[in-house]
Formats: sequence, structure tokens, C-alpha cells
Amino acid sequence: MHPIEQFAFEFNVQQDYFECHEVLEELWQAGHRQDEALVALIQLAVARYHHRRGNLPGAMRTYPKAFQKITRHKGALTGHGIDVDRLLALQPLFTQPDYQHLPLPLTDDLTRRVKELPIEYRHDPSFLLHKHVLRDRQDVITARQMALAERARK
Repeated sequence: MHPIEQFAFEFNVQQDYFECHEVLEELWQAGHRQDEALVALIQLAVARYHHRRGNLPGAMRTYPKAFQKITRHKGALTGHGIDVDRLLALQPLFTQPDYQHLPLPLTDDLTRRVKELPIEYRHDPSFLLHKHVLRDRQDVITARQMALAERARK
């Protein structure tokens, strides 16, 4: 599955904004660091995560950054399958104080591809709300330990 498809699936179906961030950050770190369109989607997912958790200051600081990049990289995002015009029209709804799930507007092609994906619902609201604290971080801890050991050898 392409990372953009997975992002759209996580955003619209699973409503797992933390996973959205993880999926695109991995792609971004794997050589797409100049792709500001990816950063726009990452920031939108981060804003949604903060918003749902009730961290309104964090969400309201992040939304403008995301929407500025979305506007600036409309062509690239449209190429990825995001319906940018509809997304920008929804901006006032995204930034309402009370959180509500708003699906990411997609092109017909990406909508079709996401609908074809096998659905494995993971809707544990408490886990989604606090995923940054509750997730298994052993791989992150191991990677950090390896990096520290490598630096110590140099």
C-alpha cells in the first residue's frame, strides 16, 4: 500500500491521526525531506490529534502552518489524491473549538483505492486519544540506544 493511501485510510477510516503522522514521517525521513506537501499533511494530522485530545492551543498553532503549506503545495497534494479545494473550503470547520471528525477530502481515484483496502477497525477511543503515551515504544528505545552506542564508539 502506498503511504498516501495508508495516510488517507488512517485519517478517514481509522481516525488514527497519530498513525497518519508516523506513516508520512517515515516516508519523509526516507528521502523525501524536501517534500513540503508531505509536511503539510503531517501537520494537519498533528493538529487533528491535538484537537481531539483537547489541546486547543497546540491545534490552533499547527492548523495555520498546515493550511499555509496545503495552499502553497496545492498541485503536489492534488497529484497525491487530495481534493485541496474542498479541504481549503473546510478549513473553518477544522478550526472550530469543539472537535468533530472531518474526513480528508480525496479525489475519486484515491477514494476508490482507500475503499478497496481491507478494513481492520481499531477504534479504541481511549487508545487513539492517548496513543503517544500508550503505544509500544520498544523499537524507538532500541534505536536510540543503538544510536548512542554508535556515537560513543566514534
